[in-house]
Amino acid sequence: MATAYVENMTYLGEPAIRAGNERMEIILVPGWGSNLISIFHKEKNASLLRTPKSREEFWENPVLYGTPILFPPNRIGDGRFTFNGRTYHFDMNEKDKRNHLHGFLYREKWERVRAEVKNDRVVLETEIDSTVHPEIVRQFPHPFTVRMTYLLEGERIQQNATILNRDKEAFPWGLGYHTTFLFPEDACTFSLTAEKRWILNERLLPTGELEEIEDREQWQKGIRLKERALDDAFLSSASPRGRNEAVIANERLGLRITYWADENFKHWVVYNADGKQGFVCPEPYTWVTNAPHLDLPPSLTGLRVLAPGEQITIKTGISVSVDSRD
Repeated sequence: MATAYVENMTYLGEPAIRAGNERMEIILVPGWGSNLISIFHKEKNASLLRTPKSREEFWENPVLYGTPILFPPNRIGDGRFTFNGRTYHFDMNEKDKRNHLHGFLYREKWERVRAEVKNDRVVLETEIDSTVHPEIVRQFPHPFTVRMTYLLEGERIQQNATILNRDKEAFPWGLGYHTTFLFPEDACTFSLTAEKRWILNERLLPTGELEEIEDREQWQKGIRLKERALDDAFLSSASPRGRNEAVIANERLGLRITYWADENFKHWVVYNADGKQGFVCPEPYTWVTNAPHLDLPPSLTGLRVLAPGEQITIKTGISVSVDSRD
């Protein structure tokens, strides 16, 4: 008997889609940057993501709730860069460090394309057309489309992002997610398949140098983050056949959350404020912070170019498992 379902709802006054099955329930808010704002595990009666209590709280800092889409991800020094003779100017929204931060998609209204159950699998799709959003056109004057596809089956959610260049010119691109998981520091460990750490300056921009991770083995096995403030950028050990993932093990709930990304995501940023706020953001990026300004090979920085008419699909996902020892 089919157990998957999709229904319309209102989330804090905003039209939303609720979908689920016998194991999980998710809520997607297209009008809030296509934010997958909630993931709920039914057996454990547990919310996995940090969610706002009100619309006002959400808009105070929308990148710290749910799964914000960052395009481009993280910081661009001085809010500008030049590529192929064109200079791009982005809003300087981190004024104290003179940076642009996190792109322009997470604040915009996306359109719902479909929401259905197919073969007992939930399929949700949203889309944004850059040309109908003046704030996007002003900063990134290329016609392009991004389509998000969310697939829920059992305890696994897959997110596919498809970027289509509708321009007659090529453009540089980078995409990431600021996924904000609940993380009670006393009850959780965190691991990451990181190869090296980027050295950052006082503006949190990479210097171009990489360093060894002093406790790399522990990072890969699982570490405690209590009172360990992080806003660190890592080079992933991503490979087509290797693991590229962050794992949260919640001992109190007996849950293991694996956040995986395909080989297009060469970098992760890990942010947890001061290590006392009960959340952690493992952020998979296709390009590293400030990539257009780094005098390094694009194969390392992740700076990529989409040709006219070209499209690319990149994949991430969240899998949840119950600890059999619980």
